Amino acid sequence: MTSSSELWPFSYIYNCYEDFLFYITKDVLLVFALTFITLMCWKKSWKQKPSGTQLKPTLKKKWDTSSTLKEESPEIIIVGAGVLGSAFAAVLARDDRRVTVIERSMSEPDTFAGEVLQPGGYKILKLLGLENSLEGCEASKLRGFQIHDLVNKEKNNLFFRLVENEDIEDGRSFRHGRFVMGLRKIAMAESNVKFIEGTVINLVEDDGCIIGVQYKDKKSENVKELYAPLTVVADGLFSNIRKHLISQKPNVTSHVAGVTMKTPQELLLTKMNTIISDSSVFSIYTISYSESRVLINIAGEVPRNLKDYLMQSVYPVMPDHHKESFCEAVQNINFKVLPADYLPAATLNKSGVILLGDAYNIRHPLTGGGMSIILSDIAIWRNLLQNIPWLDNYEAILQAKKKFYWLRKMNCTFVMNISAELTHQMFSAKDSTTLLVRKAYFEYRNFGEKYSQKSAQMYGMLTPKPSSLICFLGGVLIHAMRLALKSEPWYRKHHAVCTIGTILCKMLSFLIPLAYSEMCQ
Repeated sequence: MTSSSELWPFSYIYNCYEDFLFYITKDVLLVFALTFITLMCWKKSWKQKPSGTQLKPTLKKKWDTSSTLKEESPEIIIVGAGVLGSAFAAVLARDDRRVTVIERSMSEPDTFAGEVLQPGGYKILKLLGLENSLEGCEASKLRGFQIHDLVNKEKNNLFFRLVENEDIEDGRSFRHGRFVMGLRKIAMAESNVKFIEGTVINLVEDDGCIIGVQYKDKKSENVKELYAPLTVVADGLFSNIRKHLISQKPNVTSHVAGVTMKTPQELLLTKMNTIISDSSVFSIYTISYSESRVLINIAGEVPRNLKDYLMQSVYPVMPDHHKESFCEAVQNINFKVLPADYLPAATLNKSGVILLGDAYNIRHPLTGGGMSIILSDIAIWRNLLQNIPWLDNYEAILQAKKKFYWLRKMNCTFVMNISAELTHQMFSAKDSTTLLVRKAYFEYRNFGEKYSQKSAQMYGMLTPKPSSLICFLGGVLIHAMRLALKSEPWYRKHHAVCTIGTILCKMLSFLIPLAYSEMCQ
């Protein structure tokens, strides 16, 4: 048994951790910010300044004459009418922009990617004036997370808010396709928005500047060109245009299967219920008044016989009241599979084009942050473009891009992307070191309401500041080291020190490259 006197220095540091962070966090962040700005200025000094601030007359003439009347030609072309394309078109039209959206298929999308809107994302949806898009979606309130670790026998019950009168909204969960159709309906109601059903083949480029798109019209099957001062590429996870704009390729970290199961109304969940076992990691959430989605993480390649895999790995640990519905859904092959990619956002300085959505930045879907990030990006760009009356002012657009890259990192993406990848890494781990960190991760959030609330609000995109994530991860690592020290008797403390060193090396070797890719791309 380890005496309290043997552990007092470590316990003292552990108990004073929050006070310690209070005094150093601002200084550390200031030093980091100054270093980052210095590096960026040094990098900028080696780049050539853009040759001009506005479009050449020969290029401007193309989109002025692309329609019979100048007033009918679009100011902005959006490639893709998913969540981002449809929502962005509606928002821009309300700011008196002429927008043309080109979408491959205007039928309802049949996918399970993007079915959770965190409280922070729902708040932005309302600020954008798009909350009516959820009407008819049978959207369900999402009040928090419930996480069961069957390996370590730990449980977290996280609420976005503790009392009903707090000024915090719940999140929402829904069928992705219905949400998209709701956004399209709002965009179509705007007189400044035009939808074209067709497939964008390529971007039209002149002298290093994107001046429009080349697309195949679905109805006539003719290849046409359309010109505009600004093109927004938002053609989703399987983007065909991404490769022409950035060199980065998505890294497939795992695969996810989405199973749709019928659920009696009394069994519908108001939380995202995540279960971790030796054989599988999966989440259950409500998508309609009679259905639930089971989102299953599949490590490595997809098994050849997916039905058998689901019945052998997921069914045994499925909650009893869901087993019958899950079995029925699997037997009826009511499931789909998608890759779980990671793609950090990269700087794109090419004139005349913006890359957004899953075509631009992807993280693991386990934490359900994708839709909220998309809406946050729309809100940022809306504010930036309101200060640029003429979209052929490339110098102004370039400066707006630089502000956008920094604002999105500080507003949410640094926290949400790292949290998603780290959660996937910890929940799917099998080694003893990461299992110890995972145990600390659960116990730290169970220390009290203050800890669980802060964690839930961070994952819910209510407090998505980098300092919040740094404090949380620091607390988890300190508790993991304390667990390692307590697990060994006094004569094996040197083994505990080695374990602590392994924890630090393993976690830092994962977190540092991840943080670098999020901050410095």
